[in-house]
Amino acid sequence: MKTPKIFQSPLWRSAFFVYGLVAMGFSILGFLMSSETEVPSIDELGVFTGIISEVEEWHTKNNRGYDLLLELNGGSKKFNISRCEYPLNLGIDSKQVIFPGDIVTVLVEEANSFAMVDGSVWQVEKNGVLVCPYERVVEILIRSDEFDSKLSVFFLILGLLLSTIGIIRTRRAARSSEV
Repeated sequence: MKTPKIFQSPLWRSAFFVYGLVAMGFSILGFLMSSETEVPSIDELGVFTGIISEVEEWHTKNNRGYDLLLELNGGSKKFNISRCEYPLNLGIDSKQVIFPGDIVTVLVEEANSFAMVDGSVWQVEKNGVLVCPYERVVEILIRSDEFDSKLSVFFLILGLLLSTIGIIRTRRAARSSEV
């Protein structure tokens, strides 16, 4: 099998050039994946009031989060509460704000039919006090999206810089071997 001419260039032996292309690839991937999270208006969210039966921590290979099991009049529902993880100090027993047995009101975005939970929590109210306000959750999401965009720009600049260094070094090496 014959290698295409473009890959026979000495440029591909330059680690700077190759790592630069990889960094630019991650940058492009970051731009594509960081399409801003759709934030539902507070009027679009469903309201559920019930007793917390469990705050369940789950783990996967590369991720972890929390689910809130809420006992309602008509049964129980399971909601993803990871958006409120930091305002509620989940996982920090001495500072955790909600516990099983507490009566809470949650504002929930309904989940897709294929989801493993009944929806995502955008606000938690306990005894009439907002312990995870909607505005705080939206602020955290916006800040996260801004950070992702800045990180993608950083990788793009790093990739361009590394690729340029690789091109310059390869040209200098070719000139010095000709002389």
